[in-house]
Amino acid sequence: MRFSFDQLAVFVAAAREKSFSATGRRLGKTQSAISTAIADLEVDLGVALFDRGGRYPLLTPEGEALLEEAEAILSRCGSLQERASALTSTSEAQLALAIEDAFPGTALAEVLGELHQQHPGVRLDLLQPSSAELLDMVLSGVAALGLGCARANYPKGIGFCRLGQVTLVNAARHDHPLARLERVRFAQLADHLQLLLLAQTAHLLTSEYLNSPKKWFVQSEVALIELLKSGIGWSIVPRRLIAAELASGELKELTLEAYPFTEWSIGLDLIWSVEAKPGAIATWLKAELARTKVIA
Repeated sequence: MRFSFDQLAVFVAAAREKSFSATGRRLGKTQSAISTAIADLEVDLGVALFDRGGRYPLLTPEGEALLEEAEAILSRCGSLQERASALTSTSEAQLALAIEDAFPGTALAEVLGELHQQHPGVRLDLLQPSSAELLDMVLSGVAALGLGCARANYPKGIGFCRLGQVTLVNAARHDHPLARLERVRFAQLADHLQLLLLAQTAHLLTSEYLNSPKKWFVQSEVALIELLKSGIGWSIVPRRLIAAELASGELKELTLEAYPFTEWSIGLDLIWSVEAKPGAIATWLKAELARTKVIA
């Protein structure tokens, strides 16, 4: 093999930045060094990776095809380095895990129980950030790992692993005016107060009917469910949170006229900082959480 790890890193960074000068700034190299590294890689691979005919370099079809391979190699090398660092590091005395309110905590019980069994001396801080705070906590190192609703695009420096999904349903108390309707129109939803859970609303794939003029924003799942059970409004909530109330008839799932199948799914992700050098316990916890499958 003639090409190097550094050349692959430059290639992947340039593909993401779509500019050799921006790639240089990100990697702390000159633009000429970036151009040379990519040119040398193209010679070693025998294909042109970028079309330089325009204002900005664009990936060629060959470059597109090889980008995934290069990313996979870098990922495996990163895992190797992470594992090696963990083997030579001491166990942390303290570890923080940031968990969004929308993430089902019961899915973590087995892993956290095993953590306590294997590392009884470690102090674990379970943080509950808002949706906006989660990424900052992980990137800044306040939390070693984060668990929360999936994002369409993560910022630079964030790695992620999809663990599963949470199912949401539209619901109201059994005697609420909306609960008495066989089919509910968007206009009818807009006539009534809507309770919105901030941690999950921003991640809904379909939200055109969530633009009710009458809204209350709630940060706590517990508070939202209590308001819902009081009959004050309607909401879209994780089915797992109101399964007992739906079964007893206290709450009723609303059937929307435009969406006869009213279930929505939000992905649930494990996230971490790709620049961090985790210790032995954080490395173990990350591997165990990545194997956790969450369907709630």
